[in-house]
Amino acid sequence: MKKFFIFTLVTISSIFCLASNVDASRTYVRGIVTGSNKVVNSQGTQLRSDTNGLISLSSPEAVEVLGEEGSYYRIKFMYTGFIYEGLIPKSKLKVKSYTTDDAYEESLVSMGFPRDYASKLAVLHAIHPNWNFTPSFTGKINGGMNFDTAVDGEARVISTNLIDGSNTTLRSTADGAYKNGVWTTFSGGSWYAASRQTIAFYMDPRNFLDESHIFMFENLGYNPTTQTKEAVDKVIGGTFMSKPFECLPGSVECLLGTHYFSDTFLEVGKIKNVNPIHLAARVVKEQGPNGSVLSLGQGWNNDYKGYYNFFNVNANGKTTEEVLRNGFAKAVREEWNNQYHSILDGSNLIANYYIKDGQSTGYYQKFNVINLKYIYANQYMQNVRAPYGEAYRTYTSYYNSHASMDAWDNEIYDFLIPVYSNMSEYTTLDVSHNGDATLKSLEVTGCELNMDFQSSAYEYVCYANKGVSEIKISATATNALASLNNPGAVKLSENETRAEVIVTAVNGQRSVYIINVKKVDDDMSSPIEILNDIGIKVSDEYASNIEVGSDVSNIINLVKNKHHFANVQINASDGTNVSDGTVKSGMSISITNAGKSSTFKVVLYGDTNGDGLVDIRDLLGVQKHLVKSKTLNNACLKAADINKDNILDIRDLLLIQKQLVGQYNINQG
Repeated sequence: MKKFFIFTLVTISSIFCLASNVDASRTYVRGIVTGSNKVVNSQGTQLRSDTNGLISLSSPEAVEVLGEEGSYYRIKFMYTGFIYEGLIPKSKLKVKSYTTDDAYEESLVSMGFPRDYASKLAVLHAIHPNWNFTPSFTGKINGGMNFDTAVDGEARVISTNLIDGSNTTLRSTADGAYKNGVWTTFSGGSWYAASRQTIAFYMDPRNFLDESHIFMFENLGYNPTTQTKEAVDKVIGGTFMSKPFECLPGSVECLLGTHYFSDTFLEVGKIKNVNPIHLAARVVKEQGPNGSVLSLGQGWNNDYKGYYNFFNVNANGKTTEEVLRNGFAKAVREEWNNQYHSILDGSNLIANYYIKDGQSTGYYQKFNVINLKYIYANQYMQNVRAPYGEAYRTYTSYYNSHASMDAWDNEIYDFLIPVYSNMSEYTTLDVSHNGDATLKSLEVTGCELNMDFQSSAYEYVCYANKGVSEIKISATATNALASLNNPGAVKLSENETRAEVIVTAVNGQRSVYIINVKKVDDDMSSPIEILNDIGIKVSDEYASNIEVGSDVSNIINLVKNKHHFANVQINASDGTNVSDGTVKSGMSISITNAGKSSTFKVVLYGDTNGDGLVDIRDLLGVQKHLVKSKTLNNACLKAADINKDNILDIRDLLLIQKQLVGQYNINQG
């Protein structure tokens, strides 16, 4: 049986007349947007996105037409992963009708596609009869690997799936991603760990089996028939690569003279057997339409001028400085001193370490559930939405490179569609299915928590003086839509009392935060006694015997676990309070207990520049001090006295040298 679908190009009255003559459950009306248009509601107000931005759709966005309201079509569409309904002028959609074939859909099922895959692919086949869909069974298991297992595997390392934007409901509150109401930033400061719900949505292939996004599953091998200069030009048009570049004397691997990026991508694609459109789209995604410090050749921090890293190879780190330093270091090592060589050599990573190993789609390069040797690893990008964005840019370039709708409809493309088993009915980013059942804050009055509150820590010990009869619990849920069951005031028994704070997420998932209150005697220890008790030596105003690489949080927890009522605060050398991270020379430790307070400066012997490490920079700092070109002061001066004879001289310098070559181990005691 044939079933009827609508795509675009005839008048709306004829569309709905035709639609009434077929099975209504299978009638589909698709519109292709022309120009750039606001999407409005029935009152004429422009729709807003999940981040409160105004929504506009541009050519050639594909949308579903639900009906008509006066001079408008009511449409349904995906925007940044969310599904919206709104109105767009009838004059701004092109329409064409198609009919699906039940026999073809059944053939997809017999190949191994689940029914909910096959029904969507049958629509695409009706529109594009020359498109080829092949099931790719994830985990190389017949029927595909369990979807929840795959999502858990991707979510276990929080830094591998990042998301930007202001929508906090998409962010993770797992350990390391969120603490005390603050999300940890990654990769230069504007990226956050994605939540499991977010990862599941972008991993679910069913969400992207539409014309605008299916190209994340395109087979990325080289195909000169479809991968033309015109298509590449559409990808890079309006970007920093729309202008030619020059290769000057000394340029590695590049002929002298003027070059065009579209020609470069085509040539590199042929050499590496990689889709040049994918390479171009990847660069635009990595560098942005205006380029970045790593691709404009202007260098950074008065260095690296004339070096390029178009694919951001090795450009990783928590801070912008780390990202740029690592990216440029790679460019220098590989002699990427011109745009052509950076693209040619940089694409080796995609060609040799991804496509040849089976990660031959944009999807598999982000979510490696096919190359079992490196499963959940060997993933090109951290941006969880990268396949979604790159797929749309690729679709746009392909669509715009064709002279007519019919030419586009009859084009040839090959897709490898990931198949999983045991999938839920659907996945969504909507807050109505949000599973965040964590606390943003937890405070207890009347007792001292044994450790700082963390959203991902669910059990605490709280120490109360024996004279305390009641505590008060204050708590706030991370997600404002989650419900909270907080006992508030809790009467204490003679020795030990258990209290629970229960958070229930919108989707029904629950978390229980347990507070075990224990009554203990007063502790009259002095600050010096407290530090000595955890192994830290105190001499005058300095605190030492702390191993290089120690974490601030470890010192705080040691104090709190042994001296429950003591208040401990650690500040960086600039006075900023810190609760975790590497201990460094020049930090201060302040202890208050039983009415006594003292502050001590941290000394890590060998760490003369206060970065928490012992390396060549510390050696150079001592050399400069000895020749009086730079002076070490306070804790850093103390840290340079390696032999602890209260004199900084050549003997201390030699001991640091021996430490660096492995002939000596600096004693921190």
